[in-house]
Amino acid sequence: MTIRYLIALLVLATTFATPARAAALPGKDVPVVQMIAAASLPTGRHDFYLSVAARASGQPYLVPVIVLKGAEPGLRLGLFAAIHGDELAGIRVIHELAAGIDPKTLKGTLLMVPGLNQPGLEAGNRHFISGSGSGFRTDLNRTMPGEMKGDAAERYAADLWHGVMAGQVDRVVDLHTQTRGTAYPLFVFADFSNAVARQMAFDLMPDMIKNDPGEGGTVETTFMKSGIPAVTFEIGVPERFDPLLTTRAHDGIINLMRRADMIAGRAMPPARQPIVGSGYSNVTTDAGGLAVIHVALLDPVKQGQLLATLYDPFGREIATYRAPHEGHVLSVATDPRREPGAMLVRILR
Repeated sequence: MTIRYLIALLVLATTFATPARAAALPGKDVPVVQMIAAASLPTGRHDFYLSVAARASGQPYLVPVIVLKGAEPGLRLGLFAAIHGDELAGIRVIHELAAGIDPKTLKGTLLMVPGLNQPGLEAGNRHFISGSGSGFRTDLNRTMPGEMKGDAAERYAADLWHGVMAGQVDRVVDLHTQTRGTAYPLFVFADFSNAVARQMAFDLMPDMIKNDPGEGGTVETTFMKSGIPAVTFEIGVPERFDPLLTTRAHDGIINLMRRADMIAGRAMPPARQPIVGSGYSNVTTDAGGLAVIHVALLDPVKQGQLLATLYDPFGREIATYRAPHEGHVLSVATDPRREPGAMLVRILR
């Protein structure tokens, strides 16, 4: 065997061995658990993977959970993000909070889930995507608290509810954005019939608040029905980390935690009072086409004001759309492509 041949073998061995030595799985040292027991944890930060339901292969979904256990007893605040898989801003907010809060100075517990809907996140889709029927879609935020003997989505929701939600928290902020092709400002849904939830909405310092009784199957309403004050916090647009809005959302949660005496400091009123309403109207298309929106988020509008114009593929005007009542612009279409019945503008009143 020649020296040249030996050198060639050594080079090949090094080439194929190096990637194997360097390979590392993110979070490989994170424990996998069936249930979070935050009350039994010592002071500090604790990362877990919650084992939830199972794929058709038999392997479980792994949902990331971050627990900051304070040095002193206090309120237990739950922050949940991305139950809709294309609504990502809340994940960034949770990451910033986890990095910035020192458990040694925290009173109580901060329990955070940066990605409830793992199948939806992987698919880049709002829905829970199951393997049945070539990808059956379910809105998890209309499925809570799930059903242990239900279909795949109901079982997934039930494992979330029993594994990391029920009995673990005293207050909840469920983090969302608008859905694909549309945008919100910083916006809160809150049921004002609950005084604590109402105060939470203002402490978050949003642009707009809707006094809303809630909808069955959502995280917010499920907690409210179980006696836990909860709000839904909408942070702008989907599939993006908007630095301005994620920073504002982070600051709002810090303000809420100050109100609850979880961290030092005095809760502040919002610099600008939010626009508050108790209802909204969706202005929708009658035909498919390309839309030009003539208003912006937060704009005041009067009844009859021009909101949008719809064009055909040749640029010819199909229709114009006007405000059905006065109010403020809560949401707009950001994708010009609008099929029949699609939302153009949402007006809070």
